[in-house]
Amino acid sequence: MTSASDKFTNYYKLLGIDAAADQQTVKQAYLAMIKEWHPDKNPDRAEKAEEKTKALNQAYQILGDPEQRKNYDRMLRYTEGKDFNRYINDEVIRDKLDQAYPALKAALKNVRVLYALFKDTVNGIYKMPPASVAMIGGGLLYFILPADLIPDFIPVIGYLDDLAVLTTIMNSLRKEIDEYRIWKEK
Repeated sequence: MTSASDKFTNYYKLLGIDAAADQQTVKQAYLAMIKEWHPDKNPDRAEKAEEKTKALNQAYQILGDPEQRKNYDRMLRYTEGKDFNRYINDEVIRDKLDQAYPALKAALKNVRVLYALFKDTVNGIYKMPPASVAMIGGGLLYFILPADLIPDFIPVIGYLDDLAVLTTIMNSLRKEIDEYRIWKEK
């Protein structure tokens, strides 16, 4: 799995602006880049221009909305320069689930779906808002790392706080998880 920081595009760099840029600067940079990369103006590299235009539209959609920009900035600070592959990967998730007590295993079954959603999004196979991906990534890290609010070595209770965090995330993202399951079945 590729690290999250490799897959999350830095929209500020894409637009060639500083992260402290005001809304007007964001809009001007977006319009200039869209004009430069419009597929009609780049017939010799139409595929690349189309890809770049989609990325620019996504950047403006996120950075042009103050609430989405705030969430994006938080996610960018959290992921930039970090390699989550060390912590979140198939083997670690499988081992953690296998160590769970039998009574909790049924409840933890949904963690596999959450992890698959996270993995497919980070790998670019599935699209979901960066803030949701960051929420899932943070929850999975909390689940995996043994040093959390209640350490995992404490029987049963050590897993309950992990389960509470993941259940909260799953409830918050229920619609996205259901859409992902439908997408995955196709």
